[in-house]
Amino acid sequence: MHEILLPKMGNSVEDAEIVKWFKSEGDTVQEGDPLFSIQTDKAEVECECTASGVLRKILVPAGVEVPVLTVVALVGAADEALPEGVGGAAPAPAAASAPAAQATPAAAAPAAAPVAAGGGAKASPRARKLAEEKGVDLGAVAGSGPGGRVLSGDVAEAAAAQGSVKATPVARRVAENAGVDLRGVSGTGIGGKITKDDVLQAKAAPAAAPAPEPGAKRAALTPMRRIIAQRMCESKFAAPHYYVTVEVDMLAAKQFRAANKAFKASFNDLVLFAAAKALREFPQVNARWCGDSIEQVPDVNLGVAVALPTGLIVPVIRQAQLLSLEGLCAAAKSLAAKAQTGKLLPDDYTGNTFTVSNLGAYGVDQFTAIINQPDSAILAVGQIKDRVVVIDGGIHIRPIMKLTLSSDHRVIDGSVAAQFMGRLKALLEEGAF
Repeated sequence: MHEILLPKMGNSVEDAEIVKWFKSEGDTVQEGDPLFSIQTDKAEVECECTASGVLRKILVPAGVEVPVLTVVALVGAADEALPEGVGGAAPAPAAASAPAAQATPAAAAPAAAPVAAGGGAKASPRARKLAEEKGVDLGAVAGSGPGGRVLSGDVAEAAAAQGSVKATPVARRVAENAGVDLRGVSGTGIGGKITKDDVLQAKAAPAAAPAPEPGAKRAALTPMRRIIAQRMCESKFAAPHYYVTVEVDMLAAKQFRAANKAFKASFNDLVLFAAAKALREFPQVNARWCGDSIEQVPDVNLGVAVALPTGLIVPVIRQAQLLSLEGLCAAAKSLAAKAQTGKLLPDDYTGNTFTVSNLGAYGVDQFTAIINQPDSAILAVGQIKDRVVVIDGGIHIRPIMKLTLSSDHRVIDGSVAAQFMGRLKALLEEGAF
């Protein structure tokens, strides 16, 4: 019997929610077929089946968030018996031999050998320690690990039951680290169980949510919306923002686009290309705050904000300083298409060093953006609009675009931001593409 694991989607992803299953129990599956999709804190991703055979058992239904590397399903032969303890399997006869490994929706068990616990139970060292801390009798805990071994998650569940509080093991750990009393947290998981997101929301909430107005509708927060709220608050309150705005004459950019139709470069592509050039000249802007130091990153990894129905995601164009304009256009289009169809992988939206957010398509003249950490700056791009300007004493009508740089004052001084924006303006106005 082959165990299907919730894949690890990068170092920043610890948990993910299964959105839907593309196959049902009893269906024939092939290795490489899309089997289920998951919602991480940034995107919905399809996951492939890692074995061929029959989908014998789905262990984690849609709508449930579990840690990465959790066993979520079993694939085997049509007549192959399910492991002991899994729904649909016949009880195994008593024997002196070691019990068969039991697949569960809990995270992979530690490799350490089981330790005899009270009442003859088997438990991992971590479970024994947690049981002592929580005052849980291991002999009364049903183990979900291989051979009935008691895992730390089983102890946490038992402790929660004793306190009449239902919470996932991850939520319990987060609550303990954050000093959140689970008794005051409302659970949104199955059966009212408290999830990690519930704990984080309770920690961030300044006060209890007001009662809904008559006729008002409330929508549950998606994982993406929760993480957007959390990270934007952290960025706004941790990084001292300040803003520098310039007006750019985009006539040369318009003429360049009209003269070069071999590939379709958008105005946003031209801004990205010019930004990559300017960042190479101003490495102080392509930098990160590290607490006790400032890190200047050698590569320009441009984050491009993309609006989705569920929220905002920032796919990353890596090593943008090495790309031609045509290559940058192709990379931007590919990432935007993957974002819109939920095909982004973790490597596609991590590692950014500078972000560009463009609301010009929505008719916005100018706005200020919140820094997308770990960046130290973000560029807000407004629409191109014909305006009356004075040039060499004469009155002209020119296509003007406003750019606003939000900077972290811990990393970037005002004079540096001003010089960077001046260089960016010059590159766009000179048509240096």
